Amino acid sequence: MDFMRILQSLEEFLYEAMSWIVFYPRAILRTVRHPVAVAVYTREQLKQPRELQFTELVSPPLLLILTVVVAHFIELTSPGGMTAVHSALGREVFSSEQGVIATRSLAYCLFALLGAFTWLRHERKPIDRDTLREPFYIHCYLLAPFALGLSTSVTVATSVAAPWSALALPLGLVSCLWYAVAQTAIYARLLRVSRTRAFFLACRANLAATLAMIGVAIVVFGTP
Repeated sequence: MDFMRILQSLEEFLYEAMSWIVFYPRAILRTVRHPVAVAVYTREQLKQPRELQFTELVSPPLLLILTVVVAHFIELTSPGGMTAVHSALGREVFSSEQGVIATRSLAYCLFALLGAFTWLRHERKPIDRDTLREPFYIHCYLLAPFALGLSTSVTVATSVAAPWSALALPLGLVSCLWYAVAQTAIYARLLRVSRTRAFFLACRANLAATLAMIGVAIVVFGTP
């Protein structure tokens, strides 16, 4: 009986893993091309029963985690390998692949969390597990292409020889610009504010998240 249960679990895992090959690139491409539509889709999906949610795409938090995994794989296969860690905490956290992926996923989730806080504060809604889910999930979708582009640009800058290393800066700038434009458009549509107001809301959330991420990076990576 236990053996059959293990086989059934393995069957479910294999199907789920293989489905990511289809739904992961679809989710990334759809988010890049139509970020506002994906945000509206997220809002609609969260109104459905949990077992019926996100059947067309990978769920938002999973998409972000898979993106971190893909970015980490690109980093590992690059000539330079992983970024050096100089603190005892960083060496402990990055001692396993699971630790690397979990830490980087949590770091990017700071943008989703602070973006969700800004969202709810603007709507003057209480912050609880139910109200936080929608803006957090929307930001997770939005962060996946941004994280992939930014992480790849850092890998190119630190690991690839000239002249290809010159592509790092444009790739990083395009990723940041896309994220800013997409986030502003989503805020304007779903929060029903002007583009100017949406832009400043996005800037406030991203500034707080960037400062928090810099603090985490200093603690984890240390200084040479």
